[in-house]
Amino acid sequence: MMKKPINSSRCITIVGPSQSGKTSLLESILHICKQIPNKGQVSDDNTLSDHLPEEHNLKMSISMGISKAQFMDEDFTFIDCPGSSEFINEFLQAIRISDLSVVVIEPIKEKILSLVPYFFYLNKMNVPHILFINKVDNLNFDIKELLGTIQEYSSNPLVIRQIPIREGDKIIGAADVIHERAYTYTKDKPSQIVKIPDQLSSTRDEIREKVLETLADFDDALMEKILEDVPTSTEEIYEHLKKDIASNNIVEVLTGSAENETGIRRLLKTIRHDCPDHEKTVERNGLKINKDSACVQVFKTNFIPHRGKQSIVRVWSGELQEGATLQDSIRLQNLFSLKGKEFVKIAKAKGGDVIGLSRIESIKTGDLISDGNKKIDKDGDIPIPPQPIYSKAIRTIKREDDVKLSESLKEIIETDSSYSIERNAVTQQLLIWGQGEIHLRIALNKLKNNYNIETKVEKINFAFSETIQGSVSDHITTHKKQSGGAGQYARVVVDVKPLPRGEFFKFENKIVGGVIPKTYIPSVEKGCKEFMQKGPLGFPVTDIQVTLKDGKTHDVDSNSNSFHIAGIKALRETLENCKPILLEPYHKVKFLVPSKVINNIYTLVTSKRGMIKDTQQKEGWSGYEVLEAEMPGCELFDLIIDIKSLTEGLGSFEHEFERMQTVQNKELSNSLIKKFSSKEEI
Repeated sequence: MMKKPINSSRCITIVGPSQSGKTSLLESILHICKQIPNKGQVSDDNTLSDHLPEEHNLKMSISMGISKAQFMDEDFTFIDCPGSSEFINEFLQAIRISDLSVVVIEPIKEKILSLVPYFFYLNKMNVPHILFINKVDNLNFDIKELLGTIQEYSSNPLVIRQIPIREGDKIIGAADVIHERAYTYTKDKPSQIVKIPDQLSSTRDEIREKVLETLADFDDALMEKILEDVPTSTEEIYEHLKKDIASNNIVEVLTGSAENETGIRRLLKTIRHDCPDHEKTVERNGLKINKDSACVQVFKTNFIPHRGKQSIVRVWSGELQEGATLQDSIRLQNLFSLKGKEFVKIAKAKGGDVIGLSRIESIKTGDLISDGNKKIDKDGDIPIPPQPIYSKAIRTIKREDDVKLSESLKEIIETDSSYSIERNAVTQQLLIWGQGEIHLRIALNKLKNNYNIETKVEKINFAFSETIQGSVSDHITTHKKQSGGAGQYARVVVDVKPLPRGEFFKFENKIVGGVIPKTYIPSVEKGCKEFMQKGPLGFPVTDIQVTLKDGKTHDVDSNSNSFHIAGIKALRETLENCKPILLEPYHKVKFLVPSKVINNIYTLVTSKRGMIKDTQQKEGWSGYEVLEAEMPGCELFDLIIDIKSLTEGLGSFEHEFERMQTVQNKELSNSLIKKFSSKEEI
């Protein structure tokens, strides 16, 4: 049908599980739109969006692949999002600024469960989306059966647009549910319009009626027409589809093969007709902007060797021109259109465009930037990056790189906020946290390749604590040292006992009669605290009380330093006799895993000394459960590896510290001390 062209550019995100064919789909789209002369292949490392060395090595996307294209005289930006859950932050940042998402899936029942996270986040952020069943030539069962399985995991009703046409076991085309026509496929060429085969006519009529009933659920006038048996025109159905997709009421379903370039033109025509304008996205995100003023939002930051900082932005309103100034101080020196790794310099950009801005140090991901010094009201939330759950301890091989390492890690985190760094206060190790093995490997490779920093991965020295079970009363400690000049002398008498968990340290002064001058008392307390940094088991001491009861001084040799040393010695002599025990942190852990593997997760948790507290269905995640448990903190470092293995990459977890708990078993205590106090490198 004829349609008035939209002047602004629209943004489409291509999302879905790994290996579903997203990158191949983008290659087909760009080929049809004459942006590339030939389609690349992931296996050949020559696709436009997967251009990083790590992507070639891994044969998977690890960051957004962004390319502009024109279809039927309208401008679009396509963003190919990584499918691995380790790079979910890329997906979240991209869909926030997109007008429509195309969810890509293979026609394999066992893989349908992997759609659930995408449906959940798209609905949570109210992003319109359609479903593209890729590799349809591999469909070996009825399409209605497949749709029934997918519908179990989608809270939005699915609206099928095409029925595959079979010739024996081979799919040779598709019948359109809305139009009275069908298409036969020719590899890498436009489809041929044909008459709907007679054997599909009744199925097509049945599905068309179902489509109308679904659309009528969102429109009373249409429901009335159906009840009164008034015919509905094709144009009316198209307008209802467009309205309900824009409102995220339904999920339109199309089929095809990205590899063979079949069904892709139909997909592009559907996108062109049904994708909302970017102003609808502005409204969806709760942005209160002046349409006459320039306004952009940063949704991705890159640091590119020899080119510096690149901010990728969506233009929400107005027009940007090279040399313009935003917010009184941000001068736009270089504007770029994006085509994979290519940066094409442009003079201006209009509303809806996705462009790159170079070397603007003062802006970061999430920032809204406008003309003048105007404040932008914003009701919508920026997606919170997932909690980092996998870590490595690292150090520089060259000490002179230490300062550079800190700055480089800050830049890496600015490009991906799902990383974090931590300097452990006890072990002094530098920990880098991420979403999994691959995610961290990418960061370490960037340090080496982009910043020329060689690092060494070390064994993590886990920060246990220790406390005491027993008490000591009236313990006498004397510090005496004689040298050529003034000597040192201090005597203290102390009681030492355990405190309830979480009370850390208490120092009580019960000196009477001035046997120790008041000026020396703080030195004793300071000495006790100093020894507590590393107790008899080799870890920080906590939850003890020291009571200073008596002491003695020397007229010449006593001083603050002497009593400081006496405080150290007092705890050294007493704690060994107070039954020292190891404490380890316990965390509340929430697992999000497919229901079908929940028993395997039970086994994993108990094998890692965890205690299961509760299990319940995850709201909005059909086929997934939340398992709540308590687990030792030291068991969390590699936990995500086991979770991914048991759930085929679909599981995740989050955690928070709850309490310190005694390691009751002596053998286990010794084993943990040996394991986590070692300086061994890996």
